[in-house]
Amino acid sequence: MGRTKQKKIDAVKFFPNVFVKENLSEAVQKYFSNNNPLSLEIGCGEGDYTLALAKNFSGKNFMGIDIKPSRIYIGARSALDENIHNTAFIAGRIERLYEIFGEASIQEIYIPFPDPHVRRRSAPRRLISHQFISIYKKILTKNGRIHFKTDNEILFEFGLENLKQAGAEIIKINYNVHNSDNLTLPESITTRYEKHYIKEGRTIKYLCCGF
Repeated sequence: MGRTKQKKIDAVKFFPNVFVKENLSEAVQKYFSNNNPLSLEIGCGEGDYTLALAKNFSGKNFMGIDIKPSRIYIGARSALDENIHNTAFIAGRIERLYEIFGEASIQEIYIPFPDPHVRRRSAPRRLISHQFISIYKKILTKNGRIHFKTDNEILFEFGLENLKQAGAEIIKINYNVHNSDNLTLPESITTRYEKHYIKEGRTIKYLCCGF
């Protein structure tokens, strides 16, 4: 492991807006100190999508979760430097989300550009697999929403089929985000990685659904 990466891992342990322990619901509520709706980005990486949401919706709280603290460091550091108080991050496993938040506690879930895990045997690891969708259903509030965005056609169809099988109501499907008008904010937010995908000529797809 590189020294810079290890420094980031060590640093986030002391960031007030990063949580690394289990059973965090009370700690998270105390951090935000309000009753505003809470939304969650799954696999947030460096957190640019989470930060964009927080900047656009000051009356809501946003959290990003990623298994790698070294990735979270960038977003958490930016939030502190820019005084963005309605966002925070969790360094942890997505499989533990129900233990962290409990039932009906998250208003919206965002899954932008998850790892497609292209090998068939890796399908259960996809963040839009049946395993994870069942967790999302538990933590979503009534009329909660899932927003899913990807450049991978196979992953998109995989997620769409799984969501339908899980009983999701499909609210919007966009098969070519950057060739469309009247975009919602979750569609229009463009992450650093997405900008690279666009330059490479990839088509960005988006869907929104609820349960």
